[in-house]
Amino acid sequence: MALETILAIVPTVIECTFGPVKRHLSYAFNYKSKVEKLKNQIKKLTSQRDGLQQSVDQATRQGDRINDNVQEWLTSVNKAIEEAEEAVIGEEQAKERCFFGVIPNLKKRYQLSKKAEKEALAVVELQGEGRFDRISYRPLLEPIVTPSVYDNEALHSRVSILKKVMDALMDPDVNMIGVYGMGGIGKTTLANEIHRKAIEDKLFDVVVMATVSETPELRKIQGTIADMLGMKLEEETEEGRACRLRQRLINEKKILIILDDIWEQLEPEKVGIPFGSDHKGCKLLLTSRREDLLSREMGTQASFELRVLSVAEAWSLFETMLLKLAKKCAGLPVLIVTVARALKNKDLHEWKDALKELSRVDNEGIQAKVYSALELSYNHLASDEVKSFFLLCALFAQSDIRVRDLLLYGIGLDLLRSKNTVEDARNRVDKLISGLKASCLLLDGEKNGSVKMHDVVRDAALSIASKSQLLFTFRDIIELKEWPTRDLRNCSKISLPYCEIHELPEQLECPELELLVLGKGYIHSKGPDLKISDLFFERITKLKVLHFTGMCLWSLPPSLGYLTNILTLCLEQCALRDASVIGDLKRLEILSFRGSKIEQLPREIAHLTRLKLLDLSCCGNLKIIPANVISRLSLLEELYMQSSFCQWELEGLSNSSNASLAELKYLSHLTTLEIDIPDAKMLPKDLFSNKLERYRIVIGKEWYCGDKYESSRMLKLKLNTSIHLKHGVNTFLKETDDLSLDEVKGIKSILYDLNWEGFPQLKYLQIRKGYDIQYVVNSTKRVPCNAFPILESLSLWNLASLEKICHCQLTTGSFTRLRILKVRECNRLKNLFSISMVRNLSQLQEMEVSYCENMEEIVVDESEVGDDKIEVAEFTQLRSLELRRLPVLKSFCFKVKELPILQTQSTSDGGFKGIALQDEIHTPLPLFDKMVFSCALGLYFFICLVIYLLYCSI
Repeated sequence: MALETILAIVPTVIECTFGPVKRHLSYAFNYKSKVEKLKNQIKKLTSQRDGLQQSVDQATRQGDRINDNVQEWLTSVNKAIEEAEEAVIGEEQAKERCFFGVIPNLKKRYQLSKKAEKEALAVVELQGEGRFDRISYRPLLEPIVTPSVYDNEALHSRVSILKKVMDALMDPDVNMIGVYGMGGIGKTTLANEIHRKAIEDKLFDVVVMATVSETPELRKIQGTIADMLGMKLEEETEEGRACRLRQRLINEKKILIILDDIWEQLEPEKVGIPFGSDHKGCKLLLTSRREDLLSREMGTQASFELRVLSVAEAWSLFETMLLKLAKKCAGLPVLIVTVARALKNKDLHEWKDALKELSRVDNEGIQAKVYSALELSYNHLASDEVKSFFLLCALFAQSDIRVRDLLLYGIGLDLLRSKNTVEDARNRVDKLISGLKASCLLLDGEKNGSVKMHDVVRDAALSIASKSQLLFTFRDIIELKEWPTRDLRNCSKISLPYCEIHELPEQLECPELELLVLGKGYIHSKGPDLKISDLFFERITKLKVLHFTGMCLWSLPPSLGYLTNILTLCLEQCALRDASVIGDLKRLEILSFRGSKIEQLPREIAHLTRLKLLDLSCCGNLKIIPANVISRLSLLEELYMQSSFCQWELEGLSNSSNASLAELKYLSHLTTLEIDIPDAKMLPKDLFSNKLERYRIVIGKEWYCGDKYESSRMLKLKLNTSIHLKHGVNTFLKETDDLSLDEVKGIKSILYDLNWEGFPQLKYLQIRKGYDIQYVVNSTKRVPCNAFPILESLSLWNLASLEKICHCQLTTGSFTRLRILKVRECNRLKNLFSISMVRNLSQLQEMEVSYCENMEEIVVDESEVGDDKIEVAEFTQLRSLELRRLPVLKSFCFKVKELPILQTQSTSDGGFKGIALQDEIHTPLPLFDKMVFSCALGLYFFICLVIYLLYCSI
């Protein structure tokens, strides 16, 4: 029995004794595999570290701050790699042998193997720890604090005002403070000082200063505040941005917002600033030239006037500022800086003498300094392409520069790097303009599709251009009566956009001329023809761009055919009779007759096989386009014929003298089309099978002129048939962003009879005289539909059969961007919306309902909730409401149980655009008595409504 027990425990003893021995021996004999495994893990960790380090470097370059755990991990990794590499180095020592080289050094091998295993485990652990969701964060912007100018003890008046303002800011009962005074008195300087002091003394949690100016830009003010809060405003409307900003600011305990240079009343709520009872910790400091604006309109509780400095203060400030400005090299008139340097520590008589000399100096020195600074900006532009484009902009003397002209000139002069197609060139022009705006060398124009150049910048550009290329133009708008007498033989560009010249020179001696622009300030002069001799163009064969505007050009001279290098020819707003010589310009790529009086397009145009853009817009006298001319322009990419030729022949007619629309099918490169088609019967089959990127297509007569919205894909249909499903028109219905329908037949519902996808691209929709239309949206299957997700404007006019706008259940994404709704002469309509649809109209700003004979209520409650569950109809962004000629209107929103409650809310801008309620409402019921109605028309709207109802009840 004892022997059996002993034998039973022998395996266990062996396992406990020899197992650890075997494991430790394996360290000595398997050290190579352990080291190799460590090497592989080091390689993986190094690669992981390097990848993360690249991301860290990129984030740092972008101004982000790296998370502490990331920095700690990188530090730990560097240390671990260093220690692991030391272990690997010990591999050579482990190869040493002892006992005269007979026995391996098991001790060193054992130690190395153990260390390699330990380091490998540590490396693997670090690999697992090195997975980060985010490695960095964008820190809050640190406000730029201007240096103090109030450290001059002699400025007693300013120091006194500063103390009073700071005391008022600390008063818990004061939340709006004003500073006023004449222009240049120092209001902005005082505001900067308060801004600096509030930050340095940590008086508030948030301190923001924004300039309002004479034309306030709410988005810019909101953006300034948001930037200092480290938030990004993604809302599209000013109201939405204001709500988002208010939600953020209300979380801060102590806020100071400085609004500098206010010219008119600005409501804090419109900006998004929580104020008064909404946030007692928020204080406003306002500066203005008008005391009445601050105290009466803005309601400041304390206002302080800044007056002119005393003589002693003025002299002290003058000396201080000059000495400080002397340390700066640009940005201020160099003459004053020079005087300041010269007068440092000088006696009073030297100051007086220098000021006397200063009054005798003209501004040439100042201009030289400004030009030098602008030339420096020019020299640092990225490429010769953008430099040439900048100088091209200087050719335009008018305040606004049409981007279209820059495109046509850029193509003609071959200035653009990307010019394979007109679209490539247009994208390149947009990019160049953005770069010049970023360099402060171009500004946004007053009109859409335009830019402008500051007069000083333009003068500097012309000065630069005169050094590198001979350019002749005038800095100001000068109407020339005769051709310039100066020598123009070496000129490369001549631009005379405003001239009353009636006769050009016999021959223009400008062998290097590439661009010639001649124009009048008005259209179609009634004066004599512009006399151009047969030899005028003979010596300017390098000409690439020719642009005549407003000229009487009844006949073009044969010498025009010498312009074998010309790429852009614009004869715009001109009177033309014979332009057949244009057919000789074989290389021509751009041809524009925009706005010209021309009755027949020359047959010779068919020879321009390289033509990419043809503009015949607004050529109202154009009656003849010879057949088979347009179809031969096989490379044509853009064709503009808005408000122009409409005498299209029907396809297949023999001996037709005019072009047919079928010719457009041969333009395989066409990407842009603007065209008027008076009769849908003119449309051939599969006319619009080509993929158009931009279009303005008008089908039908008697369309009103002008377009309210800027749109790249516009379709206007006035049809007396169901032709909308033919000829490829349905393809455009899916992609258009501006759609107008007039007298369309065979359509009962816009969605889905015209489009099943919900018009995902449509922004503007107008429907007129659709006698069969019953619904704008109708789902026969009674399933939720996503309708008009980005629609901004909806106009319904004279729809005799319209019963409802929506006859289905809408998804939450339907109509959510609708801002404008106008409904007129829809006599079967009894209401506009259901309560459920109102939930989607959160962005509605303007609403007009007029001349609807059976309109009983604007919002109908079709829900089946109990009396204790009353749903509120809210239009929180509504600013304009017009109800006109609605003879049976009972209420805005009707519910069976009468509720004597009227809720009103203030809009984010605190007001509304207007309200019009016209004619008597023939009902004893008050307009808003039947339902809780909450709309953002403010207190003023409520008062107006009460007065109106009292008037009606008399």
